[in-house]
Amino acid sequence: MPKTDSAKKRKKKAAGAGGGGRAPGRGGGFAARMVEENPELRSGSTLGKLKRRLQRSGRKKEIDGEAFWVVEGDLLLDDDQLAVYADQQDAIAEMVRMKSDRPGLQGTGLIRPQTVALVGILQAGKMVRWKPGLVLTYCVLRSTFLNQAQYERVRDNVVAATGAWEGACGIKFEHRPELDGSATTTPPGVVFPVRFFNAGGAFIAAAFFPDDPTHRRRVLVDPSYFTTSFDPVGVLRHELGHVLGFRHEHIRSGAPAVCPAEDTGDTIDLTQYDPQSCMHYFCGGVGSRELGITQLDRSGSQRLYGPPLAEFIDVV
Repeated sequence: MPKTDSAKKRKKKAAGAGGGGRAPGRGGGFAARMVEENPELRSGSTLGKLKRRLQRSGRKKEIDGEAFWVVEGDLLLDDDQLAVYADQQDAIAEMVRMKSDRPGLQGTGLIRPQTVALVGILQAGKMVRWKPGLVLTYCVLRSTFLNQAQYERVRDNVVAATGAWEGACGIKFEHRPELDGSATTTPPGVVFPVRFFNAGGAFIAAAFFPDDPTHRRRVLVDPSYFTTSFDPVGVLRHELGHVLGFRHEHIRSGAPAVCPAEDTGDTIDLTQYDPQSCMHYFCGGVGSRELGITQLDRSGSQRLYGPPLAEFIDVV
């Protein structure tokens, strides 16, 4: 349906909110402000249909006492974020309709041509990354897994996946094994825990973005992880890409039309489009089940974090 005046006003407000067009899967502050300023978002028809569809497919999950909706495979949205997401889906559908009905608009500025790349996050016009020198500490919570073998498999695969990103760019992960036996799901002393969570197959694994609230910084592993046809280390490479601040590769117009559509507000292209990127879903005949870090992934990640730390000799 055509975009209403109120929808245009919402988009204008978002652009001036200091985090305009923020991906709804990141943080809760922006979405909460948008819904507070535009209460009609809570009653949108698209939102109602989306909630019913997600509920029917088992994609509403409670995690640590908080309700989340699973969209686009591995994004966890709270109620406010889902309301903004539904509004964004309306806008995406309207842009597609306008482009189809009036192809002459392409290139006029009324419809912005989209390019594709390893996609980073912008906030207030600046690229989002972890503070230089910060060590991303983590633990793998042994007691959350069904058995020792599952714990050891995930522990070893996380070590391999973090090592892959350390070999690609200037980031440092550190496993704190002494905290693997923690009884709490949010142990102090680490940036994030990795833990088992039965999502009923709603996702294989799910993670977070650098600017998510601290209590949402966790990597969750579903039982389907242990039977997936995707490379299990690759799945974690993909999720850790989100942890480093990278969006999905397939969200731009160059990807096959069957790939999930996501809002691209406040994103930045870090490289040219890479259908083999570890951040690209396997959809439309492109993508890779290995989810390996490609040369373009390396180039894009180095725009944020610089070359791998192992390439330097630090002199005191």
